[in-house]
Amino acid sequence: MRRAAVWSIAALLAVGVAGCAHPRTAPVPRAQTCRDVVPDPEPLLVWITPQDARHSNRLADWCETVGPILYHSRPYSDIAAVDSLVIVTWNVHVGGGDIDELIRRLERGDYTGGEPVEHFVLLLQEVYRRQGGVPVRLRRGLPVPARIGSRARDERGADVERVARERHLSLMYAPSMRNGDDGGEPEDRGNAIVSTLELHSPTVVELTLEHQRRVAAAVVLEGRMRSGTAWRLRVADAHFDTALALTRGGPLAARRRQAAVLVDALAASPEDTVVGGDFNTWLGSREPALKTLHLAFPDAPVVTDATWKGPFGLHASLDHLLFRGRAGLQHVKRLPDRLGSDHYPVLGIIRF
Repeated sequence: MRRAAVWSIAALLAVGVAGCAHPRTAPVPRAQTCRDVVPDPEPLLVWITPQDARHSNRLADWCETVGPILYHSRPYSDIAAVDSLVIVTWNVHVGGGDIDELIRRLERGDYTGGEPVEHFVLLLQEVYRRQGGVPVRLRRGLPVPARIGSRARDERGADVERVARERHLSLMYAPSMRNGDDGGEPEDRGNAIVSTLELHSPTVVELTLEHQRRVAAAVVLEGRMRSGTAWRLRVADAHFDTALALTRGGPLAARRRQAAVLVDALAASPEDTVVGGDFNTWLGSREPALKTLHLAFPDAPVVTDATWKGPFGLHASLDHLLFRGRAGLQHVKRLPDRLGSDHYPVLGIIRF
């Protein structure tokens, strides 16, 4: 009885102390489909995200609206020796650009002086994924941008998973945001890396949240030259925001912050690295974001041609390929055809 009385008094004291202390409980993390990986589960996927609460809480809301990462690491054919690799970055305007036609023209050699392209990597922005794990119903209050592109299947190109499957290509697709929520089939949109080569070491980088959630994707490619020399190449695919950010220094400062996050995320990589994307650099080479990227990836020619054309004669150089490493990124050029998109592809050739 004495022991029971002691325990009762201790319990009462503990309750009283706890009531006075007002202990802080750690928040329970929300289930986020955007962090799942299908159909090839990749336990070593690296996820880099801003750590401050302002970004992480809002990014979690955006994350709830999209489906999982798509990762088909291996193409469906064996790859022989590779001495050169074509890299293309292209904003395809959510089904507006004809990815199949771009691949056909690469394979015919239309953009390489008649020499057919055997091996390539496509760094694609504004691709979309229809269904495939995209949440059907969303809780009220989550951020949902307006749909880009028609809901009708026959009025735009195939979604990115279908393109990769039918072409027997490897794929990493990282959704950034939902593509509308207007009662049609659920879709999300984001960045994709599509290649004839096997993909390794996938990395997802959530950029600072300026207006809409933007996610960069990166992978490592491995190969061997005909001489027997092995090579490794990291490729990263990004799409910067168009935020006005009037209370945070304006749009130039917003894109500079996103460029700094991307540079930091890729800084420790020992591999030769190609970074491609739509950086929304409306001031071209004068943009602080582009200056930040060029300092980190200085080994590539600068493309000054307009890569985007809009209404009323508007145009700008928004899309770029950047490089750092011992191999050579050569013949960087804007291609002559938009193929249904509002952006021109930009092509470069890596020679190992």
